[in-house]
Amino acid sequence: MKTKVLRVAAVLAAFWLVAPVAARAGGLEEVRLNVLVHDVNLTGNGAGGKEAGADIQSELVFASPGFLSWAGKPRPYLHGSVNTAGETNFGGAGLSWMQDFSSVFYGEFQFGLEIHDGIVNLPPDPGDPKRIRLDATRVILGSRVLFRPTFVLGLHLNERWDAAFVFEHMSHGQILAHGRNEGLDNLGLRLAYKFGR
Repeated sequence: MKTKVLRVAAVLAAFWLVAPVAARAGGLEEVRLNVLVHDVNLTGNGAGGKEAGADIQSELVFASPGFLSWAGKPRPYLHGSVNTAGETNFGGAGLSWMQDFSSVFYGEFQFGLEIHDGIVNLPPDPGDPKRIRLDATRVILGSRVLFRPTFVLGLHLNERWDAAFVFEHMSHGQILAHGRNEGLDNLGLRLAYKFGR
């Protein structure tokens, strides 16, 4: 477990090492650090809250390529997340659409695909103690690849820094797979540094 967390943490650290080089090369616009509560229970009906810890996340956001102008000029991003309790870690890529509401407030929607190291399916035997334990303590995600829609409400602190509230949901949506799909909801804060546009 500790080795898995160290590997994921190394990937996140690599994001921060690559960022200044990519920014100088002209493609990277932002680096972001997210700290989210992992597997929140937003509904109060028992969905969520099986897994513990916080998610420490890094994102690299790149300039929108010209061929995406027809789609509202979304910016591509790379994303990685490590769970502090050693549970579900994930990483992936997608597109990000940002809209300023004023000179201070903005909203953002991201949509991407993530690969995770969490639990996909339970052992088949209903009486298996491992199955019972996993079902009670881990989110059963049903697919190794998941959709990740993310909703953001933020503040432009100044020309270089943004801060935001972030909500992300991950699931296969009965599209990438069928059957068990508990999904994973995470909620928290973001700090972003902009290299300039």
